[in-house]
Amino acid sequence: MSMHNIRFDFVCQRHVPLYEHLCNQYLERSEFNISIGAESEPQTSKIRYFIEAFAPQAQLESLADDIASDFLLSVWLLDTHIQRIEQHSGQRKPFNIKPLHSGLPLYFCQHCEPKFGDNQHPSFGNINLQCHHCMGHEKLSRDEKSLTQTDIAAMANRLLSHKSLPLPILGITLWLTPPAAILSSTIQPSTILSSTISPNADEQLTNSSQTNAPMTKTIKYQRPRILVCNPNSLNSHFIVNDSQVLALSSIEKPLLRVRPSSEHPSLLAPLYDIQFAENRLLVILTEVLRQKGINWLHVTSDIEPHTSQEALLNKPLCLASINQHWLPITTLSDGSIPLPTNVTCLHDEHHYQDDQHTFKVQSTKTDMNWQVSDNGAKSSTSASASPLTLPPVLASSCAEDSNTITNDITTSLCALNAAVLRCDSNKNHHKAQFVKHAAVLYFSQQNACQIVTLDSQSNPELFFQLPTLPTSGYEICHSLSESPQKSLLDKFKQLFPAEYNQLLDLHIQADDGALSQLMAVATLIIGAYPVETAQRVTVTELADKFIALAMSHHGNNAPRIDFPLTKGAAHRSLNWCKTLGTLMSFKLAGETNLAKLAFAFHDSFADYLSHWVEHLDQNIGVKQLVIAGSEFANPVLTERVQLRIGKNFPLVVNPLLDLDGVNIAIGGLYLKQRRR
Repeated sequence: MSMHNIRFDFVCQRHVPLYEHLCNQYLERSEFNISIGAESEPQTSKIRYFIEAFAPQAQLESLADDIASDFLLSVWLLDTHIQRIEQHSGQRKPFNIKPLHSGLPLYFCQHCEPKFGDNQHPSFGNINLQCHHCMGHEKLSRDEKSLTQTDIAAMANRLLSHKSLPLPILGITLWLTPPAAILSSTIQPSTILSSTISPNADEQLTNSSQTNAPMTKTIKYQRPRILVCNPNSLNSHFIVNDSQVLALSSIEKPLLRVRPSSEHPSLLAPLYDIQFAENRLLVILTEVLRQKGINWLHVTSDIEPHTSQEALLNKPLCLASINQHWLPITTLSDGSIPLPTNVTCLHDEHHYQDDQHTFKVQSTKTDMNWQVSDNGAKSSTSASASPLTLPPVLASSCAEDSNTITNDITTSLCALNAAVLRCDSNKNHHKAQFVKHAAVLYFSQQNACQIVTLDSQSNPELFFQLPTLPTSGYEICHSLSESPQKSLLDKFKQLFPAEYNQLLDLHIQADDGALSQLMAVATLIIGAYPVETAQRVTVTELADKFIALAMSHHGNNAPRIDFPLTKGAAHRSLNWCKTLGTLMSFKLAGETNLAKLAFAFHDSFADYLSHWVEHLDQNIGVKQLVIAGSEFANPVLTERVQLRIGKNFPLVVNPLLDLDGVNIAIGGLYLKQRRR
C-alpha cells in the first residue's frame, strides 16, 4: 500500500478564524499524521493556511472530500491548492485563536443549517440545534434561545399582517413594503430611509400620497437595505455577477451594493445594499417567508435598549471591490494587524472620528489594535470629551526644513501611509524608514477629495482638491451664469425648464462629499431624475442614480467630458462650471442615452486623473499610487481608474484594512507631527 504526503493550501487575503478553528479540528485526526501551519507573504500580506497529511491514497481522497466540505467559502479566500510534498513543514500543536467576538467563529454551518433551516427537515425551526462543528448554538443571545418554531412562525405572520416586524434583539426592523420616511427627533438621521424606496415583489405601495408628499424637513438619505429571503430569485431581481453571488454566500454574509434589474416593477431605488440571512433567527424566518412567496425584505437599523451586545458588535460588513479583491468600506468592528516593518511607526496612539464612528488605534511592539465606537451610542460625558485628533500643524519631513503644512491634507496623508504598510518579520531596519515617491487619490464622502504626494524627501504636497459646490441650486446656476457657460445655461433654461427648476431646488448639505455633489448636479442636468417628483431629493440619492446609470451602460465608448484644472494660490482645483457645461451641451445636442453620459463622466474623469498622475510621475517619480476613500465604493469609478491608470501605475491598497475609517486612524501613527 503506497503512502503519500499531501498538502492542502488556502491562500487568504487576511486572517479567517474559521480556517484556524478547522485546522485545529483536523489536527485531532491522528490516523492521517496531520500537521498544520500558517505562512504570511510580506509583500502582499496574504495568509496561507495549510494542512499536511500522510496516508494511503484512498484515505487521502476521503480526507480531501471532508476538507472541501468543511472549509466553507470566505470572502477573504483568494485561492486553493492541493499538491504532493516530500516532507512536512507544519506544526503539530493547535493555533492560538484570538476570537473576534465571544464564542466560536460561526452562527451556523453546512452541517446544521440544512437541519434547522430547511422546512422539509424534522429539526426545522429549532434555533437551539446543537452543532459541534461550528458551535453556533453557543452564539445565541438569551432572547434568541427562548424562541420556538411557533414563535418564529408567529413573527412571520405578524410581518405579513402588519407589514413590519421589529426585532430589537437584532437591532433591526423588517419591512414587507418600503418603510416610510420617519420624522422623529429620537431617531438618528443615519437610521432613516427615504419614502421613495419601492415595495416587495408583488406588493405595490398603495399610499401614494405618502410617497409623493413634499418633505418639510431635510432627511439624510440612506441607501435601502434588502434581506434576500429566496437566493434562487436573486438574478431575476438584481444585477449581480458571479463574484458577488459567491461573496453574498460566504460565511461573512456581507452587504453588497448592487442595482436592481432594469425596468423592475417594484424595486425603484437606483442602488440597494443586499445581504443573505446572517444568523439562525433570520435563516429560519426567511425560510418561512420564502414558502409564502416573499423574495426579499426591507431592513432598517434601530438600536434599542433590548438590542443584544452581540448584535451591536456584529454590524454588517459593507464591501467594495478593488483590484479584484474585496475591501471593507469602513470597518465597524474591533481588530488588529501585525506591526508593519517597512515604515517607521512614530506614535503609540491615535484617534480618528467621522460623523458616525470614532476609531482609536494603539501600537505595541508586535501589533496594532483598534477599537470602533458609535458616536450616537456615547453618553453625553464621553461625547464631549476631547479625543486625540490630528494636529493642526504638521512638521515637514526634513528636520532642517521649517516649512509647515496645514491640517487640510492630514487625512489624505493618513490614507496614503496606511495603504503602503506591510509586515516582514525577517526585516529589521536600523534607520528610520519613511514613505517616498508616492501619491494618493483620496476621494471620500466624509473628507476633502484630494491628490496628495510625497517626494524623494518624504515632503508632502497637495496637488489637487476637488471643490465643494455652492449649497443651493440657485447659487450653482448663478455661478454658471457668471462663467463662460452662460450661453449654454440660457439655452438649457429655455429648452428644459423643468430640469432647470429642479436644479434650482437642489439643496446641498455640508457633509455631502464633493464628488457626490458634482454627480448629483450632473444627474439633474442630463434629466435622469423624474421631474414630477415633489419630494426634495438628496445628493446621495441623486449620486446613486448617476452611478446606477453608468453601471447600466454597455460598451467602453463614450463622449468626452471636460475636467479642466484651475490653478489656485495653494493648489489645483477643478473648473466645475466647464464640466457641467459639457454635459449641458450634450443634452442640448439631443443626446438621449443617459447611461452613456453617466459612464462618460466616470471614464473622462479617470482619464484626466491618469494625465495628472503622469505629470506627477515626471516631477516626483510615483512608485506607489494609493487609492482610498469611500467614493471608491463606486464600482464604475474604481473600474475606470483601474483601466486608465492601473496599467502604468499599479494601484495600492492595504488588504488588511478598509477604505475609509480604521485606515485613517492607523495612518495617523506614521505622521511626522510637531509636538506641542
